[in-house]
Amino acid sequence: MEWWLEQYAANRLNLDPPFQRRSELWSKFKRAHLIDSVLNGYDVPKFYVADFTLGRSSLNEDHKPYAVVDGKQRFNAFFSFMLNAFPINGSSILEEDVSRSIKGLTFNELLVQHSDLAARILQFRPVVMSIITDDDHRIAEMFVRLNSGEAANSAERRNAQPGPIPELARELVMHPFFRNRISFTTKRMADHQLATKLLMMEHYGSPVDTKASNMDRFVRVAASEVGSSPFDEPTQEQKAALAHYEQKKDAVVQVLEFLSEVFRPRDPLLSASGRVPVYYWVLRKHPALASNFRDFVEDFEEKVLGAMRMARDRSGFPDQELLNYYTLSRTSNDQHSVRGRVQTMEDALRKRRLI
Repeated sequence: MEWWLEQYAANRLNLDPPFQRRSELWSKFKRAHLIDSVLNGYDVPKFYVADFTLGRSSLNEDHKPYAVVDGKQRFNAFFSFMLNAFPINGSSILEEDVSRSIKGLTFNELLVQHSDLAARILQFRPVVMSIITDDDHRIAEMFVRLNSGEAANSAERRNAQPGPIPELARELVMHPFFRNRISFTTKRMADHQLATKLLMMEHYGSPVDTKASNMDRFVRVAASEVGSSPFDEPTQEQKAALAHYEQKKDAVVQVLEFLSEVFRPRDPLLSASGRVPVYYWVLRKHPALASNFRDFVEDFEEKVLGAMRMARDRSGFPDQELLNYYTLSRTSNDQHSVRGRVQTMEDALRKRRLI
């Protein structure tokens, strides 16, 4: 593993190609458990690495000799342990000799106290399968097949697909709204999921059903319209299709600019991704609301929760429209849910003469 750490330190190993999932998904315990496995001689799954050393490739955008297709979390675990970022688990034992304590040791401490065990990490030779191809379809398919179990969620699988939508979503999540305003966790690409939903809404010109199967279909259709071979000259139809999706991305950015002005850094009102399409669509239709919108939303969401508690506790007669809004929010990916919540919010805005 020492050789791979040298490649990483020399900026020759790309851990973050576009088809990869987010880093830091593993807990410290899980990373330390991998180290325990190596020290105790247990098997470690294969690594899959794209090898660009044999020639130039259009897929090698970062111009690094190697790119990880599968094994990113394991590489991260080894590298961070060797750089003393976390210790061995407190419950770990050396099964061949339980009298030698390894629990809670960092790599440097392991090197000093048990140099032979530290050498097991340094000299560990992972089984690395080299992928040599210029076909992004094959690399994407390899990633999806390797992560077709519960380890990869739908957003991560979608990010590995060819075509314009995953790339446009990756551009959108770099917007300040995603980077600074939302407060829901993005470790499992919830931000990419949301960005794709907003692209779908702009593409169809209205709130749509954003269940996983529909989002997958949206990505596949866009890929078929645009074409994805880096070597073939696109047709006029493919160029027009790509321009269409680029325009929709620009339309999303325009509304995100408004949302960034309206909401605060790590805004608690943005703690659930399912709320954002509703806020997005209302502000898209009524951009003049920007200066008053956050105060309205804060008061509105409090009243919705109040109606829900009143109905739950049977302590009064809740506003049925607000109660319906709460009920609809529990199925946030349904087209009826988004449209119904937008309608309810617009009705409340009209009652306050804000629109």
